[in-house]
This record gives sequence, structure tokens and C-alpha cells, in this order.
Amino acid sequence: MKNQQKYVDRYRIALFLICFGSLCFSSCKSKDERPEKNHDASKPVVLTSFYPQEGGARDKILLDGENFGTDPGKIKVYFNNAKASVISSSGERIYAIVPRLPGANPRISVVVGEDSVTYNDSFAYHTQAQVSTVTGNGKMNFKPGTLSEAEVYGKYLELDAEGNIFMSWRDGGNPATFGVARINEQQNIVTPLIESEATGRILFANGLTVDRKTGMLTAAHESTKEVIFTFDPREAWYPRQRNVKFSAADLSSIVDADRYKNFITFCPYDGHLYTRYRDGRVAKINPETMEAKIVYKGPYGSQYGQAINPAKPWLLYITLHSNANPTEFRQGISVLDLRDPNGTGGFKRLNAPGGSGFRDGPLADALFNYPKDIKFDNSGNMFVADYGNHCIRMVSADNIVTTVAGQPGKPGYKDGGPVESLFNQPWGVAVNEQGDIYIADWSNARIRKLVIE
Repeated sequence: MKNQQKYVDRYRIALFLICFGSLCFSSCKSKDERPEKNHDASKPVVLTSFYPQEGGARDKILLDGENFGTDPGKIKVYFNNAKASVISSSGERIYAIVPRLPGANPRISVVVGEDSVTYNDSFAYHTQAQVSTVTGNGKMNFKPGTLSEAEVYGKYLELDAEGNIFMSWRDGGNPATFGVARINEQQNIVTPLIESEATGRILFANGLTVDRKTGMLTAAHESTKEVIFTFDPREAWYPRQRNVKFSAADLSSIVDADRYKNFITFCPYDGHLYTRYRDGRVAKINPETMEAKIVYKGPYGSQYGQAINPAKPWLLYITLHSNANPTEFRQGISVLDLRDPNGTGGFKRLNAPGGSGFRDGPLADALFNYPKDIKFDNSGNMFVADYGNHCIRMVSADNIVTTVAGQPGKPGYKDGGPVESLFNQPWGVAVNEQGDIYIADWSNARIRKLVIE
């Protein structure tokens, strides 16, 4: 019945568009025959109704009212904070396209000139998701080759603007190897950038970061205070060791037993790199000169994830392990404002304390179970590899947590829609420019792709 109604809705919209287009064609042969109707700034914009009342990304929607004007370039339509594409306007009816991921039950606002008006009713937004497998066959090993032949055991992922997926891995295989690899769907290839056996490893990499303007890939050597590696696409990503330059005081302040820096993140807000040591110290690094300084000392604990929000690029988000101290930061998502890290805000936990649980809803009430890697899309939506719950969670730009793929508490391997898809201890995530999410599905030894609309 629901599907039947959906087809009826689509038919009615299509019929309107055909009639609307025919009317425009016949009545707009010349500007003299149909002059443009401008928005009258002395009168309010009035909203009456919209149709359909529910749908998903890229669906067509018709917004009825008065005093819109006929210039679509002067009309803005928002679903919560997500901007819709405005195709045309008759003055009393706007034809628009529903935007991607506007948040739960979005309210539709129309902005014309100085007027901003919101419909009384909310729009029922339906998330559509599909999970597929990019590469890997379930063998916990690394073997380069085509996507169908390759074997992967990835933990963390990152992407550049050209569609390259970068993966760090450790362990697996016989002998076990450590390394960083490049995966490219269009080129149908998985190839190592750096690889060595565990006993003689050159780089112990976890989290990776890319400056998407230059394509520079950076990895922090986990077990040394100063060493990072860079991979420049202009040099075919040849690995180069670079040593961070701390003052003697800053270097000695990092506790030797807690020198582990699992992550490094490029911050477009100030053009610097940020890393964090297990003792809680956060370092700011100039990527050109490698000069660095400790800018903050926060809670103790190993890290699972780190990311910058591109919508607010001065905010550094961090997920901490179950060994964090104070205990209130364990298994949680926290944030640090890089504009003033030692200010009154400091290091703040965002979700509910407790850990080892599952609860969707407002971020302040949400629970995760060993949340690992985190990444953002360009709209400010955060995606979380919820390792212990075997699913992928999304924290919307307005701080609402939903499960977008996988079945909480049920490990397995299955592609498909959000209800039937299964993961087994997903560890890493990365998001491309189009908003597609890549997942290092660790215990399934595969790289998966989640497309959400």
C-alpha cells in the first residue's frame, strides 16, 4: 500500500511538471507575453502547503504560497539547515529538490530577500542507504592486486579529493605485516605505499590524514614522539620520514611511557597538523617547518579516533579508549576548540557517560560501544565506526544520533540496505566529497562502501 501510494505521488508530481512545463513553453515564447513576477518586499512571504509530505534525497517537492517571485536565484529553501536546490518558481509555487541528510523530521523554510518563513508541518524524511563491498575476501592478510583479487585487513581509512582511499593495517598474514596502502575503485587497484614485516617495521601507522587541497597524506609513527611520515602525490606517494621539532621543554614534558600518538589530523582552519599523545598532551605542528608545540593537556587515555569537522574546522573531535582517566571520558566522543584550547570550554565530552551500550537519539543521551574511527562529511555530519555494536552510526549536524547501517549487537557479513546489512567490528571510516562512506570492516577483512541519500 505504501509503495502504491509512492507511485501515485510520483505520478501526480510528474503530471504537474509536464503541465507546468507545457504552460511555460506556450506562455513564455517572449518576455512580453509573460513578464517576470518580482517578489514584493513590502508584502510578506506566505506559506500554505507543500507536497509530498514525505520522501528522501533528490525527490521533487512542490512548495505552495504567495509572493515568492519567479527568479529561482533569489529564493533559498532549507530543510532544517540543509539547503535544497530550487529549480523554478511561478510566484505561488516553488519546484525544489529535497537535500541529502537534513536531519530528523526537518522543517522547511523559504527565504526570499529579508523574509524567512517556515512551514508549520515538518517533512518526513526517509533515509535510503545501501552497503556494498569494495575489496577484500575475508582473509586477514594484505595482498595487493585488483579489487576482486586483493586481500585487506585494514584498520583506519582516509580519502583524498581524487577518489583515492588510503588504508593503514597491522598484523594478519604469515608473517604479519604493517603498512599503508592506496585503494582506487576507478583504477581497480590495491597497492602498498609502505609495507614491512612486523619485526622490522619502519612505520607503525594508525590514523591517517589528507590535506585535500594538496593531496598530501600524513601518518604519525605511533610509538615515537617526533616521527611522522608524509606521502606526496607529486612523488607518487613515496614515503618520507620527517621529524617534528619540539622545544626541549615540550619534548621532555611528554611522558615516555605514554608517548604513543595514534592519530594526526590536518586542520584547514589554521593549516596545521594536530596529534595527541596517550598522556593527554595535544601538539600543534607546522607541516612546512615541522616546528611544533604542546597546546593542551587533557585527560589520559589511548585513542580510537580523531577528526576535524569541515563545517566548523576549529573543532577537533576525539574518541577515547576504556582506559581514559578521568573515567567520564571513557568510550565517549569529546571535542576540543582549537581556537582557545585552554579556555573555559576545554575538552568536553558530548555523549552520555556509561559506555558499552547502545542508544540513538540526542547526542547528549546517546551511548556507543567502543566507538573507534570518526569522520565528517562536508555538511558536518559525523560518522562513527561503532565497533562493539557492529554498526555505523551518524551524528547529524544538529546532534541527533541514528544508526545508518548494520544491526546493533549482531555481527555478520551482508551487503544491502540499512536493515539487512551486517558488519563485524567495523574499525575505520572515511567520507568522500560526495558524502559516500567507506568502512574498514575489520573482522570481516573487507573494505565496505555505504551510500546514504
